[in-house]
Amino acid sequence: MIAVPRQIVGRNWPAAVVLALFAACAFVVPTLASVSTTDDWGYTRSVEIFRHTHDLTVLPVVAATAVFQIGWGIAFSYLFGLGLGTMRLATVTMSGIGAIGLYWLLGQLGIDRARSALGMAAYLFNPLQFILAFTFNTDPYFASLMILATAFYVRGMAADERSDVATIAGSALATAAFLTRQQGVLIPCAVVAYLILSRRLTVRSLTRTALIPIIGFVGYYLWLHFYNQVPEVQSGFLDEARAAGFAGAWTLARHLTFFEVMYCGAFVLPIIVAATPFLHRARFRFPIWGWGCLAASLALPGYEFWRLGNKGWHMPYVPQFVGAQGLGPGDVIGGRPRIIEQPWFDRVTVICALSVLVAAIMIGRAVGLRGKTPPSGIGLLALVGLFQIAGILPPSFHYLRHGYSLDRYLLPLLPLSIALILWALRDIRLSLPLAWLAIASVAIADTALTRDYLLYMQTVWRAADSAVIAGAREDQVDAGAGWDGYHLYTDGLEAGLTRARTHHGRWWTNFYGKPTDSTYVVSSKPVKDYVIIGEYHYHTWLPDKGRTLFLLRRRTAPDLPALIDDTYSRAWPPRHWHD
Repeated sequence: MIAVPRQIVGRNWPAAVVLALFAACAFVVPTLASVSTTDDWGYTRSVEIFRHTHDLTVLPVVAATAVFQIGWGIAFSYLFGLGLGTMRLATVTMSGIGAIGLYWLLGQLGIDRARSALGMAAYLFNPLQFILAFTFNTDPYFASLMILATAFYVRGMAADERSDVATIAGSALATAAFLTRQQGVLIPCAVVAYLILSRRLTVRSLTRTALIPIIGFVGYYLWLHFYNQVPEVQSGFLDEARAAGFAGAWTLARHLTFFEVMYCGAFVLPIIVAATPFLHRARFRFPIWGWGCLAASLALPGYEFWRLGNKGWHMPYVPQFVGAQGLGPGDVIGGRPRIIEQPWFDRVTVICALSVLVAAIMIGRAVGLRGKTPPSGIGLLALVGLFQIAGILPPSFHYLRHGYSLDRYLLPLLPLSIALILWALRDIRLSLPLAWLAIASVAIADTALTRDYLLYMQTVWRAADSAVIAGAREDQVDAGAGWDGYHLYTDGLEAGLTRARTHHGRWWTNFYGKPTDSTYVVSSKPVKDYVIIGEYHYHTWLPDKGRTLFLLRRRTAPDLPALIDDTYSRAWPPRHWHD
């Protein structure tokens, strides 16, 4: 029994090395840090509520279905203890499982082990995936479950004795994906569409594909309506879409299509770089109509590239977890300082556009090759991707007038675009050393930037906690979205607060932290009408320099006793900030 795993690892050692390196990064990054980021505290609270009351609860502020993720977190809390760090460890584990599923899926598409391991690494160490792996957000869970469901559905297309079991497993995983984010329901829809287009739809195949997802869909909404009550954010999706109207929907769809294309260019960039030295040897058999279809498909993105470029829009177009500040959102007063300046984003935008152009030509070439029958899985994969593109639209209506979307919503396109481009380049030589060098460079930067972000969040939470230890009430402190949500949201819910106590506050005090009056705030810079009463220092790797966060007191509030924190700079007396 021991020899079998050794044999499997021996045959797939490149994939094993990639997983080992990803696990090593988790030891460098403060994975077990007891902090929350943006809104992942809401899922942690559900885990804590279950552990204390054995009631499964989805909070009103939660937009995703999240049930599977909460269950996964509960399982990890029993194994490793209840805590914010444990939830982050659970996500790292799920990301690794999703990478294994991608490796298996690539193998089913006829891609060799070396290239499949490359695709696995391009997925795990992509900056968006990497930073999300160190949160407790639903996005990396959904991406992993979508990959696994697609891989099993592709395996189920084979006409052998195991195809039925594989399809049923894919259906179960698609249901788990739906129980993580609503667009999981689109996975079996894509499979049914493929069966119809390939003329393989029968009662048996339809039942194997869709019965479990239908049961999960109906069961979830019955539970939501009769037991949990529909969360406010989820019930608002339809209202926001209706309020946007056709004009708003078209505007959002047009922008999102362009953003998705450009981000896909970034997703496949390491593989395009590896293929570039050998593209001149590729044979093209494009008919005239093929070139016409390619030009038509690129017309809208090309127009948006020109139009938005003239308005000063550049990659990253929908920054939240990947942006000028590095990795991770800066949802604290004052935000985080920029570490990347605009000229770099201009260059990245052009590079991503060129990557998209090359990828589109190579995919069109692969589809147009005659005499080579593509595996049936590639058609299914393409349809899953198209349905997921549509799935990004509903949650993005909330951001129609606030940047159009969030980058984490685009994560499902990452593994699908990697699989598609590796299949398209299956007969093109790749410079694997060049690709591995590019991915290794990104992995080092990812690790440093994620470490810096979590250290920043630890410092924010330490500053807020020191105020509470010194005598401030929690409902007097504002320390950003994660701290406010974790410490204050359920208090406001139980008190029935409908209005925020902080006047003219940030978005999180109006949404998550309604109980706080912001007498004491944590900020990365001085704030008008507040006195600096503490400094908290931390050191970043990228760039290599020290940073400071401030604990501030409203000028009219009474003093706190001496802060109990060894990072407090007692040599610098409190001072006022003026216009």
